[in-house]
Amino acid sequence: MSWPHLRKYPRAQVNFSVQCMVGSDPFRGRVLTLGGGGLYIEMRRSLPPGSSLKLRFRPAKHLPVISVEARTRWERPGEGVGVEFTEIDSDDRQRILRVILRRLTEQRQFPRKPLVIQVEHAAGSFLGVSRDISVGGMFISTEQGLPLDTQARLRFNLEDGGSVLEVTVDVVYNIEKLGIGTRFLDLTPADRTRIDIYVTRGAAS
Repeated sequence: MSWPHLRKYPRAQVNFSVQCMVGSDPFRGRVLTLGGGGLYIEMRRSLPPGSSLKLRFRPAKHLPVISVEARTRWERPGEGVGVEFTEIDSDDRQRILRVILRRLTEQRQFPRKPLVIQVEHAAGSFLGVSRDISVGGMFISTEQGLPLDTQARLRFNLEDGGSVLEVTVDVVYNIEKLGIGTRFLDLTPADRTRIDIYVTRGAAS
């Protein structure tokens, strides 16, 4: 399922109920994909792209109900819609991101050996670790956050016999006290291939 407009946030497969409101008309659906920037909602009702709606859902039993405003970005008639959050409390987004991170960890069949990441930015440098890497970017576990849109230089070794990778990233999301999500800005075709092989191979620990 493609979410090109929401790719800066991670996503996880879920299954829980959501209360929807279009104007004064309430109805229910089921959330099948949970993202930091939006949801995929299974529903029979037609909601053309651009439709505004209000949503109430609980992404985990131990969390409070989250209320957001959203709009549909695409529709699969008779099946469901992809929606993007237009108004969401920052604390609620943090709760969602924490749920996603936990779900991704639980769903990963073969946990990867953590990569040690050296992060250099304008104010200094620090070390983090990552188990989540793709050709688009990586999540770095660290208690030291960086502001959104910060550019940093990463150095890490895939332990595949090749040289240390050096790549510029920008910070696209933070999960408080857990880490930062980054997007690669200047990945070379050769390094992209190395990462793709690493991800495909799984590098099980």
